[in-house]
Amino acid sequence: MDETELESICAGLAGRVGREAARGLGKKWRCPSGLREEIVAYAGTCRETGEALAPVSERLGLVESTLARWLRQRKKKEDVFRGFRSVAIVPSGEIQRPSCGSQLRLTTADGHVIEGLDLESIAYLLRAIR
Repeated sequence: MDETELESICAGLAGRVGREAARGLGKKWRCPSGLREEIVAYAGTCRETGEALAPVSERLGLVESTLARWLRQRKKKEDVFRGFRSVAIVPSGEIQRPSCGSQLRLTTADGHVIEGLDLESIAYLLRAIR
């Protein structure tokens, strides 16, 4: 994203923050979650370029500590899901067999089929479902 795009996004977000705050109860206004997500994404982009948080929050019309808290909450949420893999549970007739024989496949005594994971992940999964 170039600087002009970031400035345009910032101006739009700052305008929306101002309108939402005017509708709220002064200091007690609650930022709608959609707007908060956009603000956090914008602030994250600014932070990746090395910009300090204070000027970002000032441009948006937010208190620096509030923006810092929102960024910490996003990081915490991302950390919770780090290391997870998406899985699909499908009827056994729809299972596609891997073309190469190097992948592990485990069928438990309960009839669960586990494919596409390494040995350590399979062991962890089996401990978790027992």
